[in-house]
Amino acid sequence: MEIINGEVVYMQIFDVGRSINLDNIASVFPGIRYEKIKKTKDTPSTIDFPAPFIIEVTNPAEFNSEKIHTIRIQANLYADGVISLIARIIFKNLQIEELHTLKNIDYKLEQRTFKIFKLMKYHFSLIHKKINKFINRGLYNFDPSETEKYTCFCITEGINNTQEILNEKGKYIATLLIGEDPNLNLHPNQISNTLSHTFSFSEQDLIILDLDRCIIFDPSKDYEDILLIIELSNYQLLELRTLDRLTDSRLKRAQSDVRGIYIKKKIVTRRLNKKLGRLYRLRIDLLFTLENVENVSKLIGDFYLAQIYTDLGKIFQLDQWSESIRMRFGILNDIYSNAVGVSNERIILYVEILLGVIFTLEFILFVAEFIQLYF
Repeated sequence: MEIINGEVVYMQIFDVGRSINLDNIASVFPGIRYEKIKKTKDTPSTIDFPAPFIIEVTNPAEFNSEKIHTIRIQANLYADGVISLIARIIFKNLQIEELHTLKNIDYKLEQRTFKIFKLMKYHFSLIHKKINKFINRGLYNFDPSETEKYTCFCITEGINNTQEILNEKGKYIATLLIGEDPNLNLHPNQISNTLSHTFSFSEQDLIILDLDRCIIFDPSKDYEDILLIIELSNYQLLELRTLDRLTDSRLKRAQSDVRGIYIKKKIVTRRLNKKLGRLYRLRIDLLFTLENVENVSKLIGDFYLAQIYTDLGKIFQLDQWSESIRMRFGILNDIYSNAVGVSNERIILYVEILLGVIFTLEFILFVAEFIQLYF
């Protein structure tokens, strides 16, 4: 059987708040700087992707496995309140049918044992604790925080013909990508659907995308820009899911406010106006996030990376997330606008009644004084 070499790239992305003040991070992590990725595969140099503040984890973990050569973990901090943990695990002398076993390897750190995603979450918690004072949570006060996970299997040696490997190992690759037991007898249609999201830039490389995993065959090791696009797509999916969760929480709160104004007949205009003000701040966040999500493909254009980004957008259903958020935010905006309008109308009615009472009392007093003077 063919022996392969390469790496597995695990991504775990966390939404920690409205924004992170990256300018102040250096006071906690001195010497860390921004880093821009080298763009290849016909991607124009004029394109600027979000530039993260990169923190290298100096002591990621110890391991005792012949399958692994090295492990490296870094954290990418984004100004939009996102922290992305990237673990890169180099493997050597592995059979392709063993790729699914890599997630079960134990890592030891500070007398504790972790699986890979638990290890990444542990490093995230350490970093988050140190930079917490530089995070503006805003309305994103969720516990637990929203998170996204993605795994990239990158094969760099041992595959001479990608078409042959698909013909021979297509069933295993399909189960690997959808996270199922490799012994599961998948239907041929499921195998075909899973392997349908394929891209190649040259005759030697091949990418197969899926919802939570992908596999990359590239003997030239020229896939850093692909990993960036995958991270960016998951980043945007996470932002949309966070906005969706935020909108849901506001809709639930709106129920009690609506009962207060329509059923309990309480005058809550001041409270409603404050919530309407928060809603406008949320609307600004929503518009900026949706603008970033929906215009990245326009920014990239028709280049190779754009094709991958577009396909990931379809897999992640980014357009459907955007449309759902827009629709429910519109409902939320209508609820509070109408509630404030009804409350204001009630106040105006009460003022008119009060003025009527005052005018009536003044008229009665006038009549009483007139009677006293002339009768």
